[in-house]
Amino acid sequence: MERKMHKIKRQLPDSEAKALFEKGHHGILAVNGDDGYPYAVPVNYIYLNEKIYIHSAKVGYKIDAINRDSKVCFSTILSSEILPQEVTAAFESVIATGKISQVEDEAERRQVMETFIYRFCEGAIDTGLAFVDKTLDKTAVLRIDVEQLTGKAYRGGAY
Repeated sequence: MERKMHKIKRQLPDSEAKALFEKGHHGILAVNGDDGYPYAVPVNYIYLNEKIYIHSAKVGYKIDAINRDSKVCFSTILSSEILPQEVTAAFESVIATGKISQVEDEAERRQVMETFIYRFCEGAIDTGLAFVDKTLDKTAVLRIDVEQLTGKAYRGGAY
C-alpha cells in the first residue's frame, strides 16, 4: 500500500522523517476495531531499530483488535503551531503503517521497557528500572514492524 502525498513538496526525506520520529514520545495507534469501525488510541512510544514499540496492559479492546488483525497505522504530531496570518498551521508529523505483534522474547521486552525509562524518566532512572522489574511480567510489549513511514512538514513561509 503506497499512496502519493497530495502536497508532495511537504514530504520529508526518509532520513529526516526517521530522525524526527525518534524524538517523539506520544502518538495515535489505529487498529481495526469492532464491527468494521476503526479504533484509535493515544499511546507512548519509542522508535528503536526502525521499529515502533508500545507498552500496554495484556488485555483490553486494543489487544483484542490486534489479535484479530495485525495491520495498523500509527501517527504522531511532533510540532504544531497555528499561523493565523497565513490561515494555516505549521507542523511536523509522521505516519507509519505496518503489522503489530506482541513481543515474546524476554530480552527484547526488557530492552524496550528500559529504553522507555532511559528516554523519558530522567532524574528517576532507579525508580523507573525498579518499576520495570516489578511490572514486566504484567506488561504487553507491542512491536510494529514498519512497512511504510512518511514524514510531512510545513514550517511556515511560502504556502
